[in-house]
Amino acid sequence: MAPALPSFTPTRSRFACPALLAAAARAPIGGERETLLGVLMAARLAAGLCPDQGLPAGTRGARAEAARQWLASVTLAAKTRTAVLRCIASSEGQNPQGAAESLVALLDLVASPLDRTARREVMRLIEALRGAPIALLAPPRDP
Repeated sequence: MAPALPSFTPTRSRFACPALLAAAARAPIGGERETLLGVLMAARLAAGLCPDQGLPAGTRGARAEAARQWLASVTLAAKTRTAVLRCIASSEGQNPQGAAESLVALLDLVASPLDRTARREVMRLIEALRGAPIALLAPPRDP
């Protein structure tokens, strides 16, 4: 039996797309890596709309603004940049289905650098977003 972890031990992050992260890390420096990093950023932001993460709207907005600033420093093809910007914008809203559709459009654009496992992970994230109820993500109302 494993000993219990101390209370100050940080919890391990459970990102839904570890193969995508590994693919971006393995890619050579240049366009392919930056494309994979754009997909990775879009997936991480979209994951904030999943019910199991439940990030508040203010946090999602701050993350999206930081992602826009990061994107300004990355060299991407114009169509890919536009698709990533759409993913970033959709992550700010209350509509997980809209985030799913923007991720689908991004995947259609960047088919080549993604390996099969990474694509499968992003597709699972898309399915989770499509099945997420919008009502759970609405801010609480004051009585």
